[in-house]
Amino acid sequence: MDNQEKKQHFEEVEQMKEQIKQLRAELKQEKKLRRQDQLRLLQAQVNPHFLYNILDAVIWLVEAGRQQDAVEMLAHLSKFFRISLSKGKDIITLKEEMEYTGSYMEMQQRCYHDIMDYEITLPKELEEICLPKFTIQPLAENALYHGVKQKRGKSKIRIVCQRQEEDILIIVQDDGIGIEPHKLKELKEALENGKRVGFGMAAVHERMKLYYGKGYGVKIHSDYGKGTRVEVRIAKNVRQNP
Repeated sequence: MDNQEKKQHFEEVEQMKEQIKQLRAELKQEKKLRRQDQLRLLQAQVNPHFLYNILDAVIWLVEAGRQQDAVEMLAHLSKFFRISLSKGKDIITLKEEMEYTGSYMEMQQRCYHDIMDYEITLPKELEEICLPKFTIQPLAENALYHGVKQKRGKSKIRIVCQRQEEDILIIVQDDGIGIEPHKLKELKEALENGKRVGFGMAAVHERMKLYYGKGYGVKIHSDYGKGTRVEVRIAKNVRQNP
């Protein structure tokens, strides 16, 4: 093989390498877009039992002559869906996300006032921090259905946002039943391996990694019989188009 042939062969190999590199990049982007579409579909889901419970509660309030309470319940429901739509935006402020979650919690408390209290803490200086919508509410829903409702007596769900070094830490904590050790181990392993472990926590974890990178996402701590603490770490700045 003379020098000209070697040069031509080398150029063909390099060209093939570039084509393979480009194809891999396109496949990676296509996979990411498919994952985004799947996550958006998950975001669009609203627990039907929640809607049934709210509408049943409204009917009961009307029948009981408590029209003002029924009106307030419907106002919270309207606000809940208004913020969830967010004019088609995927990114909203922490203030909006907390208002959305607060409307959800307020309606649920009216349904489960005998077993649940809640508290939301958002420092004013963090209100304009942006994040993907539907980050906090699914975790609050998990706390209610898998923690509070499974424990006898009354429990409290606390939602707190705070700075942690250069990041923002969102904590959803309850003193409900907690998670059994073997289930907690399975849950942690599933999150680490990217397996589907239920709509709320898995979707939030995947979306945080998608928007912020590998160092971000969900961590879960639980003591069976005492309660569960879920932490979501986000950056101060979110990528608008991950």
